[in-house]
Amino acid sequence: MTRINRNFSILLLCLTLPFLALAETWSAQGVTFYYTSLDDGSASISKVENKAKDKIFIRIDGADCGQVKSGESAFIGRVSSRSFGFDFPKMSGSYHKVTLKPAQEKVEAPVLVEDEQLSTESSKSTSPSPTASTPTHSAPQYSTADGMSYLSRLEQDPVLSKEAIAAFKERIATFTEGLANASDKKAYIDANDIQDFINRAVETSNEKRAEIPLLAQSIVISMQMPADSRESLRGTIVEFAYNRLKQRDDATDAFQHNVDQALNADDQSQGISTAAWINIAIVIALVLVVAIWFIFVWSRRKRKPSYGTTGKVPTTPLPRPSANALANSTDDGNPAIVVRRRTTSILKKQSLDDVVDNPQYLKIHTAEFTQDSAVANIYIKNSCIKEIYNLYAEDLRNVDRPKEDGCMVLGRWVHNEDSHSYDVSLESVVLPGDYAVFKEYELNFGGKIKLRIAERLRKLRRDTNLQYDLTCWVHSHPGLGVFFSNSDSNVQTQLKHAQHPNFLVAFVVDILTSDQEMGIFTFRHDGSITSRNDLTRLYSLVEMYKWALESDRTTFSPDNCYNLLQSASTHLSDCAGIELDNISIIDLLQIVIEPKTGLVGWALGYNAKTSIGDEMVVSSIVKSADRPSTGVIGCLISETHMSLPTIQRLISTQCNDIKFVMVYSSRLSTLTTIPIVNGELSTHQSLYGDVNVDDLKLWTRRRR
Repeated sequence: MTRINRNFSILLLCLTLPFLALAETWSAQGVTFYYTSLDDGSASISKVENKAKDKIFIRIDGADCGQVKSGESAFIGRVSSRSFGFDFPKMSGSYHKVTLKPAQEKVEAPVLVEDEQLSTESSKSTSPSPTASTPTHSAPQYSTADGMSYLSRLEQDPVLSKEAIAAFKERIATFTEGLANASDKKAYIDANDIQDFINRAVETSNEKRAEIPLLAQSIVISMQMPADSRESLRGTIVEFAYNRLKQRDDATDAFQHNVDQALNADDQSQGISTAAWINIAIVIALVLVVAIWFIFVWSRRKRKPSYGTTGKVPTTPLPRPSANALANSTDDGNPAIVVRRRTTSILKKQSLDDVVDNPQYLKIHTAEFTQDSAVANIYIKNSCIKEIYNLYAEDLRNVDRPKEDGCMVLGRWVHNEDSHSYDVSLESVVLPGDYAVFKEYELNFGGKIKLRIAERLRKLRRDTNLQYDLTCWVHSHPGLGVFFSNSDSNVQTQLKHAQHPNFLVAFVVDILTSDQEMGIFTFRHDGSITSRNDLTRLYSLVEMYKWALESDRTTFSPDNCYNLLQSASTHLSDCAGIELDNISIIDLLQIVIEPKTGLVGWALGYNAKTSIGDEMVVSSIVKSADRPSTGVIGCLISETHMSLPTIQRLISTQCNDIKFVMVYSSRLSTLTTIPIVNGELSTHQSLYGDVNVDDLKLWTRRRR
């Protein structure tokens, strides 16, 4: 119940924050109400702060609406049509309130959060004090040209209006009652086309979900409001509409669950006789086995010869078995095989010692962008930054209708007992795969993302003996701005660690801004999630990518890489070496193992100046027929009997800016690296580097 209350408070916070900047206030006795005057003369109460010395009871239109302790605040989310105010406990003071003047023409008030209204007047209030005067300053009122509020526009929608949702729930309630009373539930479901009704309801919700962003945009365009406030209002309308639609979806899901249970109950009742016969057959089989064993033992005992005292019995005593022989034998005389195996438990270390002062990691103090965070420091590996940047570089190919996109990031974490805070690292990106659904306003990682994460975690923990976990997830809001919605909070809650939930980090990127603005959202110390208003600074994914490239150049060490041109007898000054590290070699081996020919991959990396000249450092090799938009320095071709003209033809449109071609021969299991000179494959074989793929495998094992 505590978690539900906390989530409900977060929901109220997200819905009311866009209006707090425009809210009016009324204060008395150290108590401050934040509200917005509506077109019909009513007021939307958003928040109450209690700085008095005693707790207060909130009254709206005479009804008791809860209490606020001294020194605390509460988000209300109610609309008052007549009056609102507060009362101290009976022994402390009197009832303070504001009486509202009704407008001449009644229009529907914009309710931020729907809640059940109390029907009875409070009988606990004492004699009210003189009516407080309404503040003279007024906040801007946003409405359409015809005077309607944005929620009045939503009430005209045939799916999202309160009347439509109430009618939908009432129809489901009728079906549910009929299903509960039906003796033959399957016949009732078929006769009323209930499954077809559910399928149509789901289809309608999906269509409406896709329309909500466009509907919100049209409402905001029709509003008479400043341009800089439109984006905030648009996000609020979208979230409000999604919450309305969620009521409909929850009712549909609950009804589908009831229908499934009813069908399963019928199937189980029909299968009772079959299950009973199976149990009877098992019992009979066990009885027969016991009977056969008893007959077998009895027959052996009957055939066994008995020796009397006068019979020919060996006089030499049988040798007494040793203690070891007794220990290694069973009751029937057959020797037992005893294997004693030394067991050890592998303890995965919680450590960031190799990360803290590592120049390959970008360090971010959370105090730079928020006041309250359970995470103290974030360390992002340069290769991780480049993978995230390249992911969104692909999405920018369609600037007119960019899709939301995202990924998961694995890393490590340590807990500081003294400060109750965490340090986390972001090291390895896990992409969702082809089964994920990414659309303009929809982000669905798919069900198999958990399997991909679990597989990668097992490999990282096995190879490093370090405790890797899911430490971050990343998604984009193309053109919508940087914020954390209710849906994002739900994902954050679902992904958090069971025992240490507060170390999980979330990145939100607006890829359509000039520098790709990025916000970092974390858990606070109390377990709640930070919002956009908590952020004092946004980061730039573009600037982080530039830092990652530069850190690669400054931290490159030839000792940690395999030079594909080391077997060449001659070297060019501008392509003296092609360096592959562990990760890029593993990428290459995973690509060439598939029986494909042609251009099968792209080498991503950078140029590094070393003592032997300019070397091409490959940081990763991606399997793709389509060329990535940034970072390409070479390509990978798989062939059996290809000639140089064939290879030249394959890369004819790609030679302008790549420095080399890696050619894998599946027949010989060799990799030949050919430099490109002036846009053409070099024909001088003295410049070629040859290596057996098995040697690359052996090198990676030694490096690990």
